Amino acid sequence: MEAKKKIIFQGIKKSLGEAKGRWSEELLWILWAYRTTPRSSTGETPFRMAYGIEALILVKVGLKSYRTEVYNVEINNFGLLANMDLLEEEREAAHQRNMKYFLQKAQHYDSGIKKRSFRVGDIVLRELAASMPAKQGKLQPNGKDRTR
Repeated sequence: MEAKKKIIFQGIKKSLGEAKGRWSEELLWILWAYRTTPRSSTGETPFRMAYGIEALILVKVGLKSYRTEVYNVEINNFGLLANMDLLEEEREAAHQRNMKYFLQKAQHYDSGIKKRSFRVGDIVLRELAASMPAKQGKLQPNGKDRTR
């Protein structure tokens, strides 16, 4: 949720520039852009995950295209119902892609970590602060006296 807020806030900052008082006018377009941009983790747009179809970008509505020229209400409603039947499968596939994405990120992160194993009796360097009880403020002993 925090990442989503951060992305939306950055979009507002970029689109407004110096005109900070117009943020309420720009918010609708920024939210539209966020909802119709595919996520790298799922490969799908939030709009498609919610409604089962791709959003028709507003610019494309005004342009002549095959999709707008052959629009038929009955066929469209039938297609929407068919998409709704397949929506759960598409969401599951997106969830699987999301899990694969996070596993790849974890493997990339873990590739820089050196694996080590310890046995009982091995000598290890321990952080002094972790072995101390609570700090005692300025009355805390100095140097070697800390281990007492």
